Amino acid sequence: MGNKVREFMTHRDPDEHIWVERDEDGLIGTVRAGQRPMPRIRVFDLLESHPGGSQALVWDGETLRIAAEQVKGCEPGLTRAADYDLIFFQFSGSSAIDSEYGSIELEPGEVALIPAGIAHRTTGKGECLRLRAMSKEAVNLGVDADKPLTETRFKVSHSEPLSAHNGAGAEENGRLLEHISFWDPTSDLWIERLPAELVGCVKEGGRGVKKLRAFDYFTGMTGKGGARAPVLYNGNEFRIDVYNLEGQQRGFHRGLDEDEVWFQFRGHAANDTEWGIVELDPGEMSYVPRGIAHRINGGKGFLRMVFYTRHMIHPKAFNSSAGKKTSFSVE
Repeated sequence: MGNKVREFMTHRDPDEHIWVERDEDGLIGTVRAGQRPMPRIRVFDLLESHPGGSQALVWDGETLRIAAEQVKGCEPGLTRAADYDLIFFQFSGSSAIDSEYGSIELEPGEVALIPAGIAHRTTGKGECLRLRAMSKEAVNLGVDADKPLTETRFKVSHSEPLSAHNGAGAEENGRLLEHISFWDPTSDLWIERLPAELVGCVKEGGRGVKKLRAFDYFTGMTGKGGARAPVLYNGNEFRIDVYNLEGQQRGFHRGLDEDEVWFQFRGHAANDTEWGIVELDPGEMSYVPRGIAHRINGGKGFLRMVFYTRHMIHPKAFNSSAGKKTSFSVE
């Protein structure tokens, strides 16, 4: 018999935690057959070989898609996601986003929701890398955007710059195309617009556009049994949490009706799972399919964003065969 550890099994509906005792040796690397292994994906290296170099779809599901993207300069057109929400999480550089609700700027570690139906355009500054999450379900804020508990600023540097292919040289005045995008792209439209007439044109109604400093809502260290993970955005099928665990999580977690997609923002993590040990560094992603037990061993400065979805999601892109291995320093 090996070391005895705790495991908590969870359901989203009903919302419950079931604690059991397990043998630790039976929880690490013990999968012998099954689908959906856990990849370690350097998501921003995918942009190098992706057509156009601006966006790469990394995860795809029935109600959630997640892409990595780079924006260099001003985007050449407007986007209006007609029937799904967009959530932008800034990893490095910055994004100046003009929308029908006005203008905001995202710095590393900040995140914003662009509600369905709202036209917008981004100007990327510096090495502008970010995640684009697309939710078919409308989601709402889970924290008060105006009341963060801390005021953290991050500096992200790259081991080597990424080439840029989009945005540079876009017209700042005059007419351009607005892409009205649908979850089913066979309905997509492109319409000529005057962008200056769209920015800030909403006078009332809707959910608005506010940015969050994603990692400024912790009330303590998560994963140790005290502080709960802040829920940044929440819906019936989808939510986004953040974690700051350093050291070993107090027990294994087995989500029974949700998939988890991990984005490592800062610090190193060794994740003990029934698929084996999955390590992650800043700028890398993996996921935990439902039913797989897992435990975090977080390094110094550990910060992670987790996307939860009740519908299955699958990786759609893997590390480039060219072997590019960009590393990131997050301070």
